[in-house]
Amino acid sequence: MYKRFESRRMAAIPMEIITGKTDLPLEFITFDLSPGGAYLMTDAVPRLGEEVVCAFDLDGATPMCFFGVVSRINRGRRACDHGPQGFGVRFTDATPIERLRIRHSLKGLAPTFPAPKRDNALTSAMGWS
Repeated sequence: MYKRFESRRMAAIPMEIITGKTDLPLEFITFDLSPGGAYLMTDAVPRLGEEVVCAFDLDGATPMCFFGVVSRINRGRRACDHGPQGFGVRFTDATPIERLRIRHSLKGLAPTFPAPKRDNALTSAMGWS
């Protein structure tokens, strides 16, 4: 199972996606971006598990291109679906250097959502909320 260790940052960056259904790139706007993947806002979502190609430009110098897998779909139909409709892509072939480049480019941007408040035994025992 894939675990996310990078925090997501709010970044409205245009990203082109090529799916198996079309050879033409479809342009989306990222809602959030991390070195491990991106969340793209759209009403048209591919299938969960579908392999895609993602291309985007962070700094205007060198475009980045990765293979990815659709790992999350949010259609806004369930009570637990928060945020805009769209889908999440996990980059499958990003090298450590490319991930560092993304992390450096996102430095200083705000997180996508505030971290959820977590209740644990220590905070409960201490009476903290």
